[in-house]
Amino acid sequence: MQMRRIALFFVICFSIFQINCAIKSENSGDPSTKEYYENAILNCLITGCDRELNIVGGNSLPEGGSLSLFISLVHAPESSVVYSFSSSNPAIASISPTTMTFTPSDYNEPQVLIVNGISDDSDSTNNSVVISILTPESETIPYPILQKDNDKFLFATAVSYAGNFGTGGFTDFVCQNEANTLFSSGLPSGTYKTFAVAGTWRRAMPSKIDWVLKPNKEYIDFAGGTFVKAFDTDSTALFVFGSGSGISATAAGYWTGLATDWSTANACQGWTSNNSAEQGDFANSLDATSGAISTGAPDFCDAIKSVVCVQQ
Repeated sequence: MQMRRIALFFVICFSIFQINCAIKSENSGDPSTKEYYENAILNCLITGCDRELNIVGGNSLPEGGSLSLFISLVHAPESSVVYSFSSSNPAIASISPTTMTFTPSDYNEPQVLIVNGISDDSDSTNNSVVISILTPESETIPYPILQKDNDKFLFATAVSYAGNFGTGGFTDFVCQNEANTLFSSGLPSGTYKTFAVAGTWRRAMPSKIDWVLKPNKEYIDFAGGTFVKAFDTDSTALFVFGSGSGISATAAGYWTGLATDWSTANACQGWTSNNSAEQGDFANSLDATSGAISTGAPDFCDAIKSVVCVQQ
């Protein structure tokens, strides 16, 4: 195939006909002449320029999802031809099939290449992948894809806190401070806020205020560097119970201030009290049911429990 992967290049050459454009062409003539490049460009415009394949389907691959690419040839081949496909990172994006055969009779009928996004639970960054297409002439056409990461991270503090861990408005400071100590151990970087709700400064239901979960995400429990799926979230940014293993915390559980229906319940006076006469709702460690947000029975605020911190 001639004159591939050159677009704006041709426009420039058409305007100024500089010799250093060096357009490849089968046109006869002297490459040092203006007419040589005029003929090359006209031939390109007639035959399709740099396009050898039509690829429809986009470049965005969701983590844990798939991308369908519909591929056909621009020009009919003289006989059957085979194109081969490979992924630059099969651990991130796998492909099927790995070859496609086109004939003079079906060259313009799209065939489907499925790109599968493999879950990567150890980071929260997007990944660039290149699908390499090997042509019958042993040339490689790159097709870039961006795998969009769907992970967010959380962890329960190893240090336990009484119900006054938010005194002075430092509820989220506690989480960020704990996260800062874990970044060197592999916790993905970012801003971390407490999962606990209280008063009018954080609420999950009935209407959200500074809520820490995001919709349609996969939340991974750092769990000391083991990276275990805790929960998926739904379109309303709430945990889908049973979708993971729950959150690993100390045996006493972790403070949440939530009722089992996600409404705000007891919260130790906005997480400012460690008084044994006050109460706060808490959740169970490694509970994949609604017990992950509330046991349904509060504990006294002088008890010590973990605090769950969520990446934003």
